[in-house]
Amino acid sequence: MDQAIAIGFAVPAISIGMCAIFACFWYYNREDRAAPLFAAAFTMCALGFFLNHFVLAKETMANAVFHNSCYALGLYFLSDGLHRSFDRRTPHEALAAIGILSVVLAGIIQLNEFGLAVRIITINMIHGGMLIVSAWTLRTIWKKSWTGTAVLCALALCILNLMLVSPTTLFGRTVGDATYFQSAYWYVMNLLSILSILSMGGALISVCVMERLDALRDHADNDFLTGLKSRRAFETAASHYCEVRSGDYAASVVLIDLDYFKLINDKYGHAAGDAVIRAVGDLLCRQTRTSDMCGRMGGEEFCLVLPGTDLDGARTLSERLRKRLSELNVPGLPNDITVTASFGIAELGRDDLFEDIYPVADAALYAAKSSGRDKVVVASAPRDRGRPVKRQRIDAMALSDRPARLAS
Repeated sequence: MDQAIAIGFAVPAISIGMCAIFACFWYYNREDRAAPLFAAAFTMCALGFFLNHFVLAKETMANAVFHNSCYALGLYFLSDGLHRSFDRRTPHEALAAIGILSVVLAGIIQLNEFGLAVRIITINMIHGGMLIVSAWTLRTIWKKSWTGTAVLCALALCILNLMLVSPTTLFGRTVGDATYFQSAYWYVMNLLSILSILSMGGALISVCVMERLDALRDHADNDFLTGLKSRRAFETAASHYCEVRSGDYAASVVLIDLDYFKLINDKYGHAAGDAVIRAVGDLLCRQTRTSDMCGRMGGEEFCLVLPGTDLDGARTLSERLRKRLSELNVPGLPNDITVTASFGIAELGRDDLFEDIYPVADAALYAAKSSGRDKVVVASAPRDRGRPVKRQRIDAMALSDRPARLAS
């Protein structure tokens, strides 16, 4: 008897350990929306298990209501956290209805003295239904990443534990306070519960870790002031595009360098300089197409790659950007201070790579700055030019799922 009871402490102990892990995840990353829900789910699991098996007498109304309420809340928190992690809508109404139903039925069964076995089988089946609803709404997450597959496998094990163990070990049998800890259900349930908690905890830990890694990768790939690609990420994406693009279509590179930016920093402070950089980044995002690539190359220099755009199209865009820059109203700068920039444009030939065309655009930018700044200078057209593509068509190509699609 003592050994059987001791076995039961493993489930709440492991659950509390999992709770501590996810509490730490949330403590060190307050932007993690799912970690506190996972911690709450494991807390409810530990509390419900402890109340059910070690605090409240089995065949009492208090046991039926309180421990089942803990389990229902735990499953609700678990499902909500999973849906938040994978950007899915949580089926709040369905989960709440099933959870409330489990508590109400537990009370009804206890009032009518149908027996502990009937109550366990019924409530476990209903709680398994909560997990089935969650698994159904999350059924496609395996396509997103390997963590989605891990979560679905863990959900399947939990469903198996809830919906198969109790019917196969309790159906047609009578259990009570005196015989519960010697029943086959107790041993099998504990074994599968330990495996379920470990598998689900491991899957959820992988979800939180990968979310954090994705966030760090995103911060590394995007400039913190503008949200544009950082230099490393931009050069990687631009090089990949130039390697896989069709030489039949035109493509151009535009280098942009803000004029006298150091003077703005020195005279009006770095906060004003940062505001200028942010405003320029926002302007580039608003004035370019879905298919265009924008990056901040460092300091006050920006770069655009324009698929399907020849020199004429790139010049038209650059002149529009130059005009819009002069109209920017930047916080921290006097109204009489105008932001200007110099532009260097080069068009890719049929077989040109990004590292081939970048120096050409850079030379055009140098010519623009040498000839008085606030100018657009266009390099000579390549002999093997591609044909331009209409704006609507190139945007449609960028939004398609073809291999040549530009990563945003």
